Amino acid sequence: MRTLATRSRLATAAVLSLGTAAVFLGTGTAAAQSEPGVVGMSEQAAVGVLTAEGVPYSIVNRSGSAGGDCTVTAQRDRGYRTEVEYEYDSDDNEFDRVERQVWRGVGLTVVCR
Repeated sequence: MRTLATRSRLATAAVLSLGTAAVFLGTGTAAAQSEPGVVGMSEQAAVGVLTAEGVPYSIVNRSGSAGGDCTVTAQRDRGYRTEVEYEYDSDDNEFDRVERQVWRGVGLTVVCR
């Protein structure tokens, strides 16, 4: 049987861990850029909106018959990738490593009926 002090410590630890998880989830789900929400649109309409807005996208999951009516059921931020380039520095006579973060856009889940 647990004492009142043990229960209190467990409850405090649970609240703190939930708060920490909320902070991490909150920062992890923030969009890299402001992209339009296309969930619920047909695949063709969603592609048209994303293309018009200049948002890179990819279909990360497709299910059902490709010849059917396709609807976007989920959208997620795909994050960043690091591109590494080397630029020549004539002052030092050596190459400098330059890293750039490139946004990968959004990933769409499509269901066809």
